[in-house]
Amino acid sequence: MKVLIKSTIKLDLSIPVDLYPDYVTSVHQELKNLVASSEGLDKYIRKNAEAELDKKVKKLLNSGVTIHTALDTKLQTQSKTAVHQKSVSMISREL
Repeated sequence: MKVLIKSTIKLDLSIPVDLYPDYVTSVHQELKNLVASSEGLDKYIRKNAEAELDKKVKKLLNSGVTIHTALDTKLQTQSKTAVHQKSVSMISREL
């Protein structure tokens, strides 16, 4: 017999957690480029309007937009682990 336990879960979104910061940065930059393109900002104008562009991207992200990506979290974790193990192995050999 399964017993259900009633509990409250508090979700705190004030502190973002990026488990894959490199990937998130890349996706964020792509979004920023798309917003700049849709606003007609070329590279020269964009340098002078970077703060305004950042505000538009932040507003878009806060609006509840959903971004679908092809991130394979299992493969990403395996890759990071392999790189870490290789780095530790190389450092160990140097000592």
